[in-house]
Amino acid sequence: MIKALIILLIIAAGLILGPMWTSGQGLLILITPSYTVEMSLFVAIGIVLVLLLLLWLLEAILRFVSKGKRGSVGWFRGRKRRKAQQRFNQALHAWLVKNYEEAAVLAEKAAPGLAQPEDAYLLAASAWQALHNHGEQKRLLQLAKKTEGDGLAVKLALLENCKDASEAMTRGKALLEQEPKNPAVLRTVAESWYQHGHLQTLRSLLPDLEARQAVTRARLAELFRACYRAYFTTAGADSERLKSMWAELAKKQRRSTPIRLAYLDVLMRAGHGAAAAKVAARGIHHEVLTASDLLTYSATDWREVTPLRAETEKQIKAHPDHPNWLLLLAILAIQESDYALAERAAQRAISLKPERLAYRLLADALSASGQKESALTAYRQAAMMK
Repeated sequence: MIKALIILLIIAAGLILGPMWTSGQGLLILITPSYTVEMSLFVAIGIVLVLLLLLWLLEAILRFVSKGKRGSVGWFRGRKRRKAQQRFNQALHAWLVKNYEEAAVLAEKAAPGLAQPEDAYLLAASAWQALHNHGEQKRLLQLAKKTEGDGLAVKLALLENCKDASEAMTRGKALLEQEPKNPAVLRTVAESWYQHGHLQTLRSLLPDLEARQAVTRARLAELFRACYRAYFTTAGADSERLKSMWAELAKKQRRSTPIRLAYLDVLMRAGHGAAAAKVAARGIHHEVLTASDLLTYSATDWREVTPLRAETEKQIKAHPDHPNWLLLLAILAIQESDYALAERAAQRAISLKPERLAYRLLADALSASGQKESALTAYRQAAMMK
């Protein structure tokens, strides 16, 4: 087009300059069957140039319209996408301020106009999940799957919301084959298997969860305890088998707080209070267990507590102002019918930190020693504590 304009300009310049050089008039006569048009050559050239300019403008407009993104079609598409992104941002804001219904509606409306619509569908599904509307949640998860069925985010969401135990196992294994080192995959699979009770399978995943720091330390401890509790439970009522399973563990595992607590859980549930007391005593000696860990067990389940009491007394000497060790001593003293010691330990714990358990233990000790009125007062104080 530019070359054609240059050629036409050269021709026009020749037509203009030719008559000027020859001092001619420069007339142009157009003869048709009905009319004869006579005009100055300069006017004719001007008309030609205007027509050329109009043709060039028409061509530019047609090219602009036909170029998609740079034309009108692309502009409308861009406008639609910008509006969808704006809605998605509004949905995120609504989610952050816990306006879940508005977040779900805005995200679903925004999805068709986004480059990655599955993100909006997943956000809407999460919002409906927060509102416990599982029907809408399931519908939006299916939309996300249709949009991007192979996407990792969609697969994680489908596993997280899977209600069938066998399907959860299958989906989890497939994800681990695809992304074995991805912390998000490890975390989602672990939580799904935990929810569906696949604790024996989950136990093999624990080292990776720990190595990749896929969950918090507190949650990791809960998973370790649950998995090893399930592991020890397979021994059933066979105390020798249970003891053998504990002995077969590596030293590092036996020194793990959640694993030792899992072993204690099973021992106490099976009625092996004497063995539990020995395991707890060794745990305290190796600084694996604390008084707080042991106070969660029922006081009446401990048996033959002499070694455990000895370790507890050592801890009291090392930490005289720690009320939990005093509370544990009070529990063990009641088990050994040493009610005077239990009363002193509970009173000392109350002086350090008044709480319901301390008053209840004091009441138990007073009641066992025959001090009914004092015991009743202590029970009332325990009931008043939060």
